[in-house]
Parts: sequence; structure tokens; C-alpha cells
Amino acid sequence: MTNSKVLPLAETAIFVAIALILSLISLNYAQTFYLELTVIPILFLSIRRGLAWGMIAGLLYGLLAIILGQVTPLSAAQGFLEYIVAPVSLGLSGIFNSKTELKFSKIIYASLLGVGVKYFFHFIAGIIFWGQYAWKGWSVWLYSLITQGLSGLITALAAIFILGLIYRTMPKLFQVKK
Repeated sequence: MTNSKVLPLAETAIFVAIALILSLISLNYAQTFYLELTVIPILFLSIRRGLAWGMIAGLLYGLLAIILGQVTPLSAAQGFLEYIVAPVSLGLSGIFNSKTELKFSKIIYASLLGVGVKYFFHFIAGIIFWGQYAWKGWSVWLYSLITQGLSGLITALAAIFILGLIYRTMPKLFQVKK
């Protein structure tokens, strides 16, 4: 392993550990609407290090959440979709990684993209796996759209707010020193 890989590996491990710690803080309403703080360290790493490192962090987070028993998948397919594919998709925000000075607008776009794609997978899982919990008289599609859409929106807004605070106070943290 080259020295050029040690720092990104260490950062990835740290941000995955922070995400796992944040996953212990459950912010939900009636087991239906969620504010998922775990996305913030993975988004931060993705913006800082890029697509590949963000996707690796999402994968590690998802696998560790399953291994550590923080989640109990209904089935292998549901576990794969919601705890592997969805967290990996957060790494897509890494396309906004910039070698030049980062603008706050890129943090907004990165957060919306990463969280939006992640919650799209939760929306699909809601239709396929969670439909029996739809409110009486509601279609499965609408139920999943409302619950996952609001959860995704709240999560994205929280991520933008917290990453915005970090950017405002320490913008150089989003850049990798060469």
C-alpha cells in the first residue's frame, strides 16, 4: 500500500465510525418519518475525497450496520437494497468533489443528489417490502412517496444545514491538501 492511500483510508474509517455512532441516535416519528444523521459524515467524505471513497464509505457503513446488528433486514433482497445499495449511493455526491475552491452551492447539490438517490431506493423498498404498513385507504405508492419523500427532504435539509455550518466556519476542511 502506498502512502498516498493511507490518509484517505484513515479518513474513510473515521467517517464511517462517526456515521455508526450517529446511527445510534434515533430521530423518528412513529417509526414512519426519519431524520437520518448518518448521511452527513458520508456526504462530507464524498465531497472531500470524491466518488470512489464516498461509495466505499457507504458500503462499509452498510455492511457494518448489518454485522453490528444495528439493522435487521426483512430479507436478503431488502437488506441489500436498503443497507448496501442505498448507503453506497450517497457516494454519488462525490461527483461534486472539486480540486479548486468549493462553492456552497456544490454542497447543496451534492447533498440533494446523495440523499435524493438514497431515498429513491428507500422509496422502492417501501413499495416492495413495506407496503403492508401503508395507512388505511392509501396506496402503497403514495404511502412510500410521502414517508420516504418527507424523510429524505428532512434529512437533506439537515445535511445541508450542518455541512453549511462546517463550510462557513472551516471551508478548507472540504479540500484535500496536496
